[in-house]
Amino acid sequence: MAVCFLTSAFNNGFTPDFERVLKGYLPDGRTDAGNFVFIASDFDDPHGNMHWAEEIRGKFGEIGILFSGFHIVDHTVSPSQAEKYIRNAQVIWLSGGDTLRQIASFKEYHLREQLMGFDGIVIGMSAGSINMADRVVLARNIYDRSPQLEIYQGLGLVQINIEPHLDPVNAEHLDDILEASTHAPIYGLFDDSFIVDDGQHTTLYGPYCLYNLQNNSVSI
Repeated sequence: MAVCFLTSAFNNGFTPDFERVLKGYLPDGRTDAGNFVFIASDFDDPHGNMHWAEEIRGKFGEIGILFSGFHIVDHTVSPSQAEKYIRNAQVIWLSGGDTLRQIASFKEYHLREQLMGFDGIVIGMSAGSINMADRVVLARNIYDRSPQLEIYQGLGLVQINIEPHLDPVNAEHLDDILEASTHAPIYGLFDDSFIVDDGQHTTLYGPYCLYNLQNNSVSI
């Protein structure tokens, strides 16, 4: 079973908490973390995907984590080649971006089936974290190409729904999050906060808000 990290964004590099927790799941004494696979959000943007993948790899390098293999999954590779990359990976990164466009590409490449049997580390950022859920409840967000509430099957890696880049002073979008939370609890993650689900425990790091109108509650 995969160890899953759900993140919002790291605007100033990985935080000390993220570094400490992530390294706790890597083999002791190794600077080589094995094969890294970056799964894009927009499969039709190979130039942009290379840019973002290199940026993420650079963030790992800043905390002393290097990879012997580095691959990008988008339309430059076939579904069968993507499957080989995933099968041989130790760390997989699910990119941020357009959430609905991303899940369509994930379905095209049958990534749910491939990732359900993965036993390494999967790190989602923003849209990638949202789509890690088994049953995704995606709040309406007019600022992020989500014109209405969407509920659909995600990757099945976790049972958690998140709202990344939380801005609790945005009253209009807060109403959207509250509407979504009538269907499932929604963890609102501020940038630099993250969640770890290792199959036995779910742990939250950093500030967050839990919206759950199924139980008429909001907690901070």
